[in-house]
Amino acid sequence: EEEEEEGAPGADVPLLWLRLDPEYECVLQVVWPAREDRRWVGTPEFMAREQLEHSRHVGAQIEATHSLASFGTGTAIAALAERLSDARTFHRVRAAAASALGELISPADDFAALHALARYVRRQHCDGTGLLLPLQFVPLDAADEDELAGRLGHYLTLRAVVEAIGRARDGQGHTPAAALSLLHELLDDSSNAANPCDEGFLL
Repeated sequence: EEEEEEGAPGADVPLLWLRLDPEYECVLQVVWPAREDRRWVGTPEFMAREQLEHSRHVGAQIEATHSLASFGTGTAIAALAERLSDARTFHRVRAAAASALGELISPADDFAALHALARYVRRQHCDGTGLLLPLQFVPLDAADEDELAGRLGHYLTLRAVVEAIGRARDGQGHTPAAALSLLHELLDDSSNAANPCDEGFLL
């Protein structure tokens, strides 16, 4: 593996990440006493970031999103947002990254995770003027299976993003204005006339 940059977190550790029982051969539950958060898998944040970015195992990447959700730092949010936006990443991992970002939405950091989710929606579903495009998906009987798989993955990722935004709360337990406005836009611009996919998640 390439060496860590000098001075970077974990630069003196000769491992990028570490997983216990990666093939799920043991029937057990590991509890790490150092932290109470059950999402944490026992490794430092930099290892969770490396695991999410470089592992080619879907289960490992999803575990990394759960672990990063337990840190709540700017670097954890950035790593999750990057994986969410990467169209080459399997949709289940992208959906897990969106869900983790939803768990990290907090007024303490000026809703950084919420802004990351909103940027994803704006980049994927807006025209050149910034207006949201109607949600459209490829017909389920499309001849191109790769296109069908890609569009369905896109749909499942968007559903996870919308559900994550819907969970956003401010310090008083209310939905932040930015989240509420975006959800209203998505609902208003949605047209299910020729869409075989369920859009009930928008509600």
